Formats: sequence, C-alpha cells, structure tokens
Amino acid sequence: MTAIILAAGYATRLYPLTQNFPKTLLPVAGRPILAYTLEKLAECQDIERIYIVTNRKFYKRFQDWLRDYRCRAGMNQPIEILNDGTSANEDRLGSIGDLLYAIESRGIDDDILVICSDKMFEFSLSGFVDYFKQKRAPVNTGFDTGCVEIIKDRHGCLVLDGNNRIVEFQEKPAKPKSTIESVAFYIYPKEVIPLIKRYRDEGNNPDAPGFLARWVATVMSMYAYLFTGECHDVGTLESYKDVDRLYSERRGCEC
Repeated sequence: MTAIILAAGYATRLYPLTQNFPKTLLPVAGRPILAYTLEKLAECQDIERIYIVTNRKFYKRFQDWLRDYRCRAGMNQPIEILNDGTSANEDRLGSIGDLLYAIESRGIDDDILVICSDKMFEFSLSGFVDYFKQKRAPVNTGFDTGCVEIIKDRHGCLVLDGNNRIVEFQEKPAKPKSTIESVAFYIYPKEVIPLIKRYRDEGNNPDAPGFLARWVATVMSMYAYLFTGECHDVGTLESYKDVDRLYSERRGCEC
C-alpha cells in the first residue's frame, strides 16, 4: 500500500502564520504536525512507500525538514517529497488534482491511503487498513458524534446502512440524517485509480477530497470505518491554538 499525504495547500485561513510557512510543519507542542502523522504511518506495516505532495513555494522547506527529521529520528521510511509545480493559492491544483499528480507522476498502481496533512489524530491507521482489507472496497473514516447538532452546518455527514456501507454523503447539512461525521482519511483499492482519472476528466471539482469520495460512492460500494479516539482539524488560527494548547498541556503532564 502507498500513502499519499496532501500538503500542497496555502492555508490562507491561517495567515500570517502560513504566509511563508507550510501548515503541516507548524509546531504542535514543539513538534511539526507532519511528524505526528509519520509516526502513525510508521506503526502500519502495510505501508511500503509514502509520498508527500507539496508546492513549489514550500518544496525546499519540506526537503530540508525531512533531511533533518531523518537524522534526528533515525527513521528509514521510504518517503519522497513531490513538487506539484504551483506557487500561489490562485493556481493550486486542489487536493484531488494533487492526488492525481502523485499517481501519474510516480506511476502508482497500488492501493492508496490518502491523508490530509492538517489533522492531529489518535486512532490507529493499522486498524483502518485492516478494515479496508476486510472490505476490499473504498473506505472513508467516520466518527459518531452522538449528536446531530454537532454536525449541523459544520461537518460532512455520512448516512450508513446496517453494514456501514455509505448510502449518502451530506455536505454540512442543515438537517443531518445521522450523527456520523465524515473525516478526511480514505483508502482506495488500486482498481479505483481509473475512476479517479475519470472523475478528473469529466470536469468534476478538483479541490476537497470529500467531493471525490462522494462521487466514488455513487459508482461503487464505499464503507465507513468508525474510529474511536481524537481527531482535530487544524484549519483556523483558533483551532491551531486550541490543538497546540491541548497537546502542550498533555506533554507537560507527561514530563
């Protein structure tokens, strides 16, 4: 299995912090967000290669960071930084465009784990992969919030049948049909790669990865892996400060 980490966005909602610095390298409790993600991937034996897709503006910064990280962490994961060639938010490829850039530029013909780089999460990626291996079908992570009000107008919503097959995606619904929040981690079997290209060629929205997942679920069966444990989105200055405070407090307690 190949992991693709999408990190080519320009994070304009986090300006000025990210005006000249990539969001996924922002420190949380003194360590970059990306370091936490790589540690989770290191625990998953099914992952054979990792691609991190960034842009021309931050490409060298990622390369320098990874070189230093390898030395300090003593890690030997097969990781490659990819430059999607864009240099500004106005010419970005979008998450799905970057996913296809990685697939096509590296000739990937493998099951793929897709990770959005701005998540701080505590659930096991190995458990996610094991669930995929049971289903041998596209899988999206989901979290049962227990309350539709938490999802209302704020989060994507998954409507499931009795086998956790996704029967409907709702995009930030005013009237959620379930308490299951859609969270942006995906596994696609390699048989879906032609469908991803078809999605692009038909002129569909290339931006948020949820658009692709919603489309795939209309073409073939897609399932939800309901995880337990925390998952925090780092999307705004306020959410970044909250996550940094939370992890710093925990680190202080551990010390």
